[in-house]
Amino acid sequence: MSEIVWAAATAHTGAMMRAPKGDPDDLARADRVFQAFSALSASLRAARPDVLVVVATDHFLTFDQAALPVFAIGTGAAFPGHGEFGVPKRDYTGVPGLGESVHAGMVAAGFDAAGARGLPLDHSFSCPLQLLLAGWDAPVLPVYVNCTIEPLPRLDRCLAFGRALGDVLRAQERAPRVAVLGTGGLSHWVGMPETGHINRDFDRRFLEGFAAGRFDEIAGWNAAEVVSSAGNGAAEIRNWLLAAGAARATGARVAAYEPVQAWVTGIGVTELLLPETDTREVLPARAGGADRDRHALERYLFRFDKEPALQAALRADAGDAFDGHGLDDEERRVLRERDLATLYEWGVHPLLIRNFAGTLGLRYVQAYRDRGLLPRHGN
Repeated sequence: MSEIVWAAATAHTGAMMRAPKGDPDDLARADRVFQAFSALSASLRAARPDVLVVVATDHFLTFDQAALPVFAIGTGAAFPGHGEFGVPKRDYTGVPGLGESVHAGMVAAGFDAAGARGLPLDHSFSCPLQLLLAGWDAPVLPVYVNCTIEPLPRLDRCLAFGRALGDVLRAQERAPRVAVLGTGGLSHWVGMPETGHINRDFDRRFLEGFAAGRFDEIAGWNAAEVVSSAGNGAAEIRNWLLAAGAARATGARVAAYEPVQAWVTGIGVTELLLPETDTREVLPARAGGADRDRHALERYLFRFDKEPALQAALRADAGDAFDGHGLDDEERRVLRERDLATLYEWGVHPLLIRNFAGTLGLRYVQAYRDRGLLPRHGN
């Protein structure tokens, strides 16, 4: 069993990587935001997390209408940063196998989230991470929520997703000490005529309810009215609700609220209040396959039946047949030997094995039987 040892929710904007110029009042507001992030960073570091789960969105850098999940869990052991909008380029490491385990657990819990291998992170992830991990590092697990392209998930669905995510995170054993960050909003308009406007009344009403722990009440707000009154960027309060649900928060301490005009955003910085004790039973996370990471192997097999050059190189037993694919010596040997049964035992997806076998004219069922892998169903 694991525990959530720290949680927070903050705003983000690519502009916050630069201090405002000109208006001394705006500069003072920004400085108070930076001080709040610095204190939050110290609090996070003191919690000694094994992983920082970051709930954020994307702004047409990674996803678009061609393939748009509502929720996605980053899988794999590395997550590159886009480094756009003046955000310093920084890549992040993960905990091997954790994303796969969490993804499987969320699907088992009834949430049809996508798995996103090596999920590239835009400024919604990297802006707060630049500030919270300044001068130190921690593994991250990115959780993506579509806050950008209609249709968006309901506010209450995001809160429910967060509560289920918290259960799955507590059940896994790869990262015993878990921190959670939700990031987005508050009021701001992106790419619209209202850009530059900040709805301070909305921001204060939201923060008042959030600090008081009225998460279900906020989840019942009319999402269209939120966007109408506080901008399309305010749709990102979904990530705050998700983090609060995951943490089972009782409320939040508002470290700062500043309407920074140069950043065209109402910036809120909060640390969530965790329950002192929580003994509720949680569902075990389901395993996401073999412990060994075989992603490079599966990517090779995915390409194999589509690229004649790969097929020709393997058939010719070319010395460089596997160069550039990240395969280890054992994987190369198994492919050279057409060892379909070992691929199956390793947990390689059966459809990839079937396609590989079919392209080479091999009988995978016979290979399984020769290994003693008998059918588990039927007569």
